[in-house]
Amino acid sequence: MVKNTLEDYKAAIQLKYEIEKMGRHSSFLLNPSRAKLRKLCAELFKNDVNVDDLKNFSAFFQFDFVPNCSTKLKDQTDRFRPIETFFKGETDLTDIEAVNIAAILVSFNPRPYLKFSKTESLKKEFSLIGSPKSTVVHQVTVEDKMAINDNMENNGIIQPSFLVKKRMRFLQTQQIIPAMLLILILGGFAYWFLPKKTCMQWQKDHYEVVVCETEEVGIVNLYSKLPVNESMLNFKKIEVSDTTTFFKHNKPILWYCKNGNHLDFFNGPGFHPENEKTLKPITQYMIDKYVK
Repeated sequence: MVKNTLEDYKAAIQLKYEIEKMGRHSSFLLNPSRAKLRKLCAELFKNDVNVDDLKNFSAFFQFDFVPNCSTKLKDQTDRFRPIETFFKGETDLTDIEAVNIAAILVSFNPRPYLKFSKTESLKKEFSLIGSPKSTVVHQVTVEDKMAINDNMENNGIIQPSFLVKKRMRFLQTQQIIPAMLLILILGGFAYWFLPKKTCMQWQKDHYEVVVCETEEVGIVNLYSKLPVNESMLNFKKIEVSDTTTFFKHNKPILWYCKNGNHLDFFNGPGFHPENEKTLKPITQYMIDKYVK
């Protein structure tokens, strides 16, 4: 039985990233940065962690994870740079400990690499249909990724036999020219006449729904397009004065983030869309210092 290699492990993680970046952690993964990956790491370890993941955390960061280590972890933000560029396809990862952290960030299983290496390699089954000896990422189409997402079993383990069947069907369609022409015609019709997939994008002081595929014209908008989150469409940046109501029943109803020499205020918790800093609930001290 041929075992999986480190290259197989990295390729499978990249494939899982392509799926997860449109999932529930899309705000962190769709346009990953070192800061976003660090925040996602803290959230994952805070909410759900196992012994292997704790060992990987300690090996990579050189200190143990505890619930109050967020400040210490913040000092390690630059450690996420290689993982950021790995997800973006710009560089390769050579540090096995960093690869294991990447697997945790996209919830890939089986992990860590030692466990993955003991499973049977996918390369053997791919060789049966004449595929080049390259990584899984380059062997799977966009359609495959969507189908794989619906057919993943055992906590995210991709079944080799399923991939082979999908790949064989794809190769067969390449040989049927009339069918391919029909697909192209129908695809063009769908693109021009069916509703476009919508995203949301920050516009000065609020999120607006936009078409995901639309290219920017004129003035470039610096903010990324994100999957539509209905709860965030009411999220707004607001102007305040000394007559603004900051508390209700002695609880803060506004959140703030320091931006240069002033405060930006928002009507809900979350992250500042412009600098990605975590918003904090307003306090009387900050009101007295910056508002009154």
